[in-house]
Amino acid sequence: MSKTKKKMSYTTKYLLIACTFLLTVSILLGIVLTMQSKLAMTVLIRSRMLDASNTAAAFLDGDLLKSITAVDEEDNTENYQTVMKTLTMFHENMDMAYIYTVKQLNGKNFVFVVDSDPIDPGKFGEPIVYSDALYQASQGVAAVDSRPISDRWGSFYSAFTPVFDSEGNVAGIVGVDYDSQWFEDQIAMNTASILIISVLSLLAASFIILLITNRFRRKINALSSELSSLSEEVESLNREMASPEEFKSDRAHWQAQIPNSNVSSSSSFDALGDKIRQARQHVKQYVSYVREQDFTDSLTGVGNKRAYLDLVREMDHKIKEGSAAFTLVLFDVNSLRFANDEYGLTIGDQMITDTATLLLRVFDPEFIFRIGSDEFVLLMENMLPEDFREDFETLENELRRFNEKEKTYEMTLSFTRGVASLDSEQDHSCSEVFKKATRDLSKNKAAYYRTEGDRRKQ
Repeated sequence: MSKTKKKMSYTTKYLLIACTFLLTVSILLGIVLTMQSKLAMTVLIRSRMLDASNTAAAFLDGDLLKSITAVDEEDNTENYQTVMKTLTMFHENMDMAYIYTVKQLNGKNFVFVVDSDPIDPGKFGEPIVYSDALYQASQGVAAVDSRPISDRWGSFYSAFTPVFDSEGNVAGIVGVDYDSQWFEDQIAMNTASILIISVLSLLAASFIILLITNRFRRKINALSSELSSLSEEVESLNREMASPEEFKSDRAHWQAQIPNSNVSSSSSFDALGDKIRQARQHVKQYVSYVREQDFTDSLTGVGNKRAYLDLVREMDHKIKEGSAAFTLVLFDVNSLRFANDEYGLTIGDQMITDTATLLLRVFDPEFIFRIGSDEFVLLMENMLPEDFREDFETLENELRRFNEKEKTYEMTLSFTRGVASLDSEQDHSCSEVFKKATRDLSKNKAAYYRTEGDRRKQ
């Protein structure tokens, strides 16, 4: 009899140790998940803010924005209206507080250019509160405020994206404001959901420990049940982390690589471990996805201005080393402004998308970039202009077939190109080759419109 009691005592002791360990793990799990989820949510929200400012910047013509003055605002000129319409479109269709453009006077001094706020807009030349993110954008890199900035309109987190002119210089900056309370509420809601799960798990573990002291068998069953419940809660969190519509198609590719977590109750510990690994995998994949989107034009799917500038920096380095050899081709969609004014922005966007599609049929997508509203650039190493002759003929044939059989709008799609190659003796940077291609493009553009005889469409 004494031996039985001794055995039961050891059993109870080991079970208590196991349950205490489980309780400790539950607390640590709650802390880790809360911290990781808060960090991941912050990264995702900041990325979404940058998506909005990057997309708006891509719709703006840097040369046009750079030319706007106080007179344009006062007289409500066509250039001013063009920028205002673009900003207003984003303001009305996206969840943001304000969207506007600014320019740098010098150093840390910035002023408003165009503000789409219909009630109390910032006037042209009115100073804007300085932030590190704003200054970073003036250096050519999009950024988000790390802390809220207050001004006469309230307290906001802001995303800033540079708008580049045709020469690749920063012509202005697009600013998108999000109410600081909204930003903090999003993080707080996500953190609260994790805390609730953690508290429930902690209470469940405590309840299980109490049951263990009374009945061993019932304790084991209760433990299995609670672990299964916790596993389902983490699975719910996984779905929340991967819920955006644009991410679902990407998720299908890598989700098959995650271990199947549909296991029996007897292996609830394994199921819980799988779900936690799945949650971490979701966060890593989403962050990787967002980073990839930073270098992709959201309208056409080709490389964006940031991706192009990365390649330019690489080429400039090779030029300094004396190992560079490349040809740069500019493509400019003809009559895009006329299409936007006459048929609406939807048709204009479709013309841009169709142009990208035709370029992708002929050229490697790795070297195609959209760097302006209607401008694409192709940069190919170790090729001369004459090497493109066959590709250009193929492109013309594809364009002709598209206009005859595929296009769904009244406008005839066409685009003009400008070509220039690196002259190692005269060109000391990629921007100099870009300028040569721009001059060739302008010459060909003028010839095109002389033939067409309708300069309103330029």
